[in-house]
Amino acid sequence: MLKIDAHPYSPTLLHRILLMDGMADSCAAAATALQIVGEMTISPRTVNQLGAEFGEQLAQQRDRRTQAYQERPLPRVAATVDPPVPLAAVFCDGGRMRTRAAAGGHGVHQPHWRETKNAALHRMQSESHEVDPQPELPACFRNQAYVEKLVLGLKKAKNPAPELMVRAAESEVPPAVTEPEEPTTWQPQTLVRTCVSSLASSEQFGPQMAAEADARGFFAAGKRAFVGDGQGYNWTIHRQWFPSFTPIADFVHVIEYVYEAAKALYPDPASRWQHYVLWASACWQGNVEQVLATLQEHFTAPTTASITSREAETHEALRRTTTYLTNNASRMDYPRYRREGLPVTSSLAESLVKQISKRVKGTEKFWDDGTRGEAILQIRAAVVSQDDRLARFLRDRPISPYSPRCRTPAPTTAA
Repeated sequence: MLKIDAHPYSPTLLHRILLMDGMADSCAAAATALQIVGEMTISPRTVNQLGAEFGEQLAQQRDRRTQAYQERPLPRVAATVDPPVPLAAVFCDGGRMRTRAAAGGHGVHQPHWRETKNAALHRMQSESHEVDPQPELPACFRNQAYVEKLVLGLKKAKNPAPELMVRAAESEVPPAVTEPEEPTTWQPQTLVRTCVSSLASSEQFGPQMAAEADARGFFAAGKRAFVGDGQGYNWTIHRQWFPSFTPIADFVHVIEYVYEAAKALYPDPASRWQHYVLWASACWQGNVEQVLATLQEHFTAPTTASITSREAETHEALRRTTTYLTNNASRMDYPRYRREGLPVTSSLAESLVKQISKRVKGTEKFWDDGTRGEAILQIRAAVVSQDDRLARFLRDRPISPYSPRCRTPAPTTAA
């Protein structure tokens, strides 16, 4: 018995189709792979239609779960799982995808960029330490070529439009120098990762994250951490939905701002690098106030309108850095986080954004702004999650032949 429903595909074939739709670069590539590897003939248009339909159903399922979580009486009792979660780490970061006006007919109408909200929820294993397991700044952050490429990559992520200008700048950066790294056994290790991705506003995305975290038993975890960059909505989500989680400012973004301040103040490369290492080391060791005091000595508001462009750029770079460090100082106690075995960077969130973008972002890709754009994000998030989400959804959805609603009741025995 194939258990085929309204579609001419069994749940197994549907799983293969949606899996390829979420993994391949395009629906055409998915159809080709299914034909060559899966030995099934399907058109790219059909792959696209099935992805849109089931992605929308995944979004509806997520919204029902989120609404049910929000409607639970306060204070909400945290869900538990067996075995318990040793460390629950939540990472949040934004991405980009290009969209077009929905229902605009053939072609691309009103193209524009949209921000995607992405959350990586990691069930992790970690150890606590009596003393700081790595008090010195890691070698990678003392590698000049690596840091310059890291800062350039962060700039590119923030401003995706002028890609040609960024590529030109990349050619000026020397290749990274290989350096032996210190042991990083203190860093927590991921056991299972699940993902949430959406075009929703931050007000809508916060409860989506909380509902997913609760389903994973995160609020009952022994240790809890919330890691984000300096975007204000990350910390609004933390305050509203994850107040029991330790808030941690991503150290990589701290590196970016500190380096930009050193670059603005010291045109000479040697002096610039010397002060960057000094300030980055101070932040790594929890002495952000020391860095702020030093920057404040150089930070003076312009007193005349006839300042040079160089002076204006220096002033703006210092303003951005001092503002960022001031706003996040309470979330930069890195020695304590390392002692407690908590993560200190959002690299896992940035990795997730790259994985999501690999499917949805490209020079020729314009998704309908609305249902279709949301649908592909659900398919991709299900594919990169490690919880077998897609297969379980196809098996348990109400109209699935595998669902209890579609099974023939067992015969009863007369008394």
